[in-house]
Amino acid sequence: MTARGEEQDRQFVIALARGVEVMRCFTLARPELGTTEIAALTGLPQSTVWRLCYTLQRLGLLVPGQDPQRLRPGYGLLSLGHATLLRGGIGELAEPAMREVAQRYGVAVSLAVRDRDNMVIIARAESPSILRLALSVGSALPVTTSALGWAWLAGAPEAERRQVVARLKRAAGEAWEEQCAAIEAALAQYARDGFVFNLRQFHPDVNAIGVPVISPSQRNVMALNCGGAVSVATRELLAGPIATALKSLAARLAPALDA
Repeated sequence: MTARGEEQDRQFVIALARGVEVMRCFTLARPELGTTEIAALTGLPQSTVWRLCYTLQRLGLLVPGQDPQRLRPGYGLLSLGHATLLRGGIGELAEPAMREVAQRYGVAVSLAVRDRDNMVIIARAESPSILRLALSVGSALPVTTSALGWAWLAGAPEAERRQVVARLKRAAGEAWEEQCAAIEAALAQYARDGFVFNLRQFHPDVNAIGVPVISPSQRNVMALNCGGAVSVATRELLAGPIATALKSLAARLAPALDA
């Protein structure tokens, strides 16, 4: 929902923000939604959601789902997403090195950007393996529980990190105490080692490591992670050659974030 401070900003277009909130309801886990579900997710009145969805359909950004009473994102969004991925060419710049790491060590490597409370993957490389998570470009992982999210928090400017953590705390409710402890441990590890571990916490069969990508101006931050089956992505492998490879790649990508 729209924050109170934003509602008091005379330059802030509330109707546009509400339309964006409707679009944010759709994820890989929720590819199709009805207006009643959207109203519950956004906290907006049913009548407002109906008008927003009608407008988004007229623009081609929402289309009927397999069930005509439900909606799904339309192909009109692809042009917007394509333009975003092409910005600066950072995904294209990262992919060769990501593929090399993935194939050499039998793991998966992702590059992601923060979108509110999630990390959205913008580039990904995988090696063929028995264990593969259903993740791809466009997948969103929670900031609170993923190596990508912890890496972003570790690299973010302090003021921005505080704002994000405050919002995460409000959203987490009773789960915050456990999540906060994990985040604080990750931040301490980053200060010590220059990377964060997520060992069987995001997924019980997966170990992962995360590294922030910090622009020279320190205003822009993305995150890299590498993960795989616990039998393959061992603690020693992740903390050794993989950490070295991710740190090197992060250093090469960093200047592109200010482009």
